[in-house]
Amino acid sequence: MLIRPALPADQTALADLYLSSRRAAFTWRDPADFLHEDFARDTEGELIQLAEAPDGTLLGFLSLWEPDNFIHHLFISPEHRRQGVGQALLTDLHQRIPGLFRLKCLIANIPAIAFYQKLGWVEIGNGTTDDGDYLLLESSTAG
Repeated sequence: MLIRPALPADQTALADLYLSSRRAAFTWRDPADFLHEDFARDTEGELIQLAEAPDGTLLGFLSLWEPDNFIHHLFISPEHRRQGVGQALLTDLHQRIPGLFRLKCLIANIPAIAFYQKLGWVEIGNGTTDDGDYLLLESSTAG
């Protein structure tokens, strides 16, 4: 798999993946709540790295709000979950940018919570958003 910065030409494929991934993961929400145009708004100003297969198939992406080392999004295509894509994106991030990272993960997203805990992320807080209750997690190492 190749991990690289997203290019303007990738925007449609990234928006497609963002839409399908949220509809598949957030089963407690109405799928109609998620729109194709959400991606541009939700990642504006963020560093976006994507993972793609050797044939160019988009596997997933990570978006980072760099001023706070805050991972805003980590989404993997539904067809490629549990194949190491998310871990590869996080490993790449730790190799490129020093320091600890934080993210919010909705408590209702049980598979994602388990994923981060397996990788050693620790809970440092919690809260509530319009989408529900979340845990604030921090990477356990500085890279």
